[in-house]
Amino acid sequence: MSAYIENLQRRMDAAMSATKSSLQQQFVAWYGALPEVTRHRPFSMVEFEQALGTQGKYISPVLLELGWQRKRRWSSRGQYHRYWVPPQHDH
Repeated sequence: MSAYIENLQRRMDAAMSATKSSLQQQFVAWYGALPEVTRHRPFSMVEFEQALGTQGKYISPVLLELGWQRKRRWSSRGQYHRYWVPPQHDH
C-alpha cells in the first residue's frame, strides 16, 4: 500500500508542477502583452484572477517565484488593501 501512495504522490507532484509551469507561462505572456506604461504599477489579485481565469491561491506562488512583492496599504480605520508590485528591473 505504501508504494501505491508514493506513486500517487509522485504523479500528483508532477501534475502540480506542470500546472504551475503552465500558469507561469500564461502569466508571463499576459504581462508581456500589456503596454509598457501600464506594467510598472501596483496590481490587485483580482486583476490577475480575471486575466488568468484562476484563483489567487494558485497565482501567488507564481508571482513570488517571478520576484513580485506582496504589499499592504493601511488606512486610518485599520483596514488594509493588498496589492502586488512587479520586480524592479534596472534600465
